[in-house]
Amino acid sequence: MKNVKISLLAAGATLVLLACSSLEVDNPIEENFPKDWSAAEYIKVNPDLRSLQLKDQVLIMNTLSGAENDDAAFLADTPTVELLATNYMGFTKTDFWTDKNKMKVVRAYNIYGVDNEAAIFDTLTLDTAAIERQYVVYGVIGGRPYRTCATTDANLVKKGECQQDENSAIGYSKHVYCASEGVTYCMDCDPVEDDCPEAIVDEPESSSSAAKPESSDAAGDESSSSEGGEPAADSSSSEGGEPATDSSSSEEASAESSSSAE
Repeated sequence: MKNVKISLLAAGATLVLLACSSLEVDNPIEENFPKDWSAAEYIKVNPDLRSLQLKDQVLIMNTLSGAENDDAAFLADTPTVELLATNYMGFTKTDFWTDKNKMKVVRAYNIYGVDNEAAIFDTLTLDTAAIERQYVVYGVIGGRPYRTCATTDANLVKKGECQQDENSAIGYSKHVYCASEGVTYCMDCDPVEDDCPEAIVDEPESSSSAAKPESSDAAGDESSSSEGGEPAADSSSSEGGEPATDSSSSEEASAESSSSAE
């Protein structure tokens, strides 16, 4: 591919996210952001915001350069495509090649006539002011995490719909959230009142399997007298009771929250 000189200055002049820049933030920064706010950390746990800015800049660069679409050559450069997909789009190396929707996203990062998009992306400066406004206007309402969860954070509760304010226009704004391994957690929620467990749907199956041992014990006298009493009761209390509760708690703790408010 031919290398085409592109004015990065002109490319960065207009961004879709800059539409937020017209939104005035009247309150001082301490009233709009958590006390340990960091724009860099917010971008880190919300990589889609960085991706959107980069994609907008690519569109501008392609428009200004007038270069021809070179998607075939772009997609043939597997290392570069995988680097862009994992670093800027949050995909894994294997989950996007056969997904048409994800490949459409990947192609949007192709700078026409350039054979090293990643190097150019490294030189681009993100508009942190626009991203900060995004948090104040949209991120808070959507319950976006503003930083990575720390080991010192206690009583974290997985993000759930029950944590939204009664007024749907307010959303999750009465809480603050952090992220850990792709899962969003509420940092100041009540562990009981603001917990949003998922319903367990396999209860009937569990009940029917617990009934079978009882009929089996009733069929044999020895088994019924020597094992049928306590084991039957133990099986009912330990397998039918506690495991169901433990399984529920385990699934609640490990289930992923919905993002994209994101």
